[in-house]
Amino acid sequence: MARRRRSGDGPESDMTPMIDMVFQLLIFFMILINFADADQNARVKLPENDIVKPPEQPVPDAVTLQIAAQEKKRNEYSVLIGAEEFLGEKDLKRLKAALDKEVKFVKTEKKKTAKDMTIILRVHKDTPIGFVNKVIHTCQEADLENFALRATAKVK
Repeated sequence: MARRRRSGDGPESDMTPMIDMVFQLLIFFMILINFADADQNARVKLPENDIVKPPEQPVPDAVTLQIAAQEKKRNEYSVLIGAEEFLGEKDLKRLKAALDKEVKFVKTEKKKTAKDMTIILRVHKDTPIGFVNKVIHTCQEADLENFALRATAKVK
């Protein structure tokens, strides 16, 4: 005797509550993410400071420059803007060109001047002060005058 197959596909489950829960979790974790830390490079080890405190509100029109030790050459430092890296003193002209682009963007899109922009410097604790001065001088050549320095606060 041959067995006959059923014409139905078996039990079905409603996936709507599962999809609803996934979207709620996604929204929950998106709200909790701190995007301010997303632009920080792990190679930059900030110096510790007792008097430093975090800013009370975000800095408008800010460009973050990170000065980090180069991965292959420990005694040389590079400047990072976002994902772009400028290697040591030989790339300071390229750095100025990138800063000029940032200034041009703020002038055309936001109708502000370079004087309204702030450069946030995140400097590795072992960086020679001479290199930091050259980076600041390069920023000043691009008409940028406002600077903010970041450090790590000591916990007592």
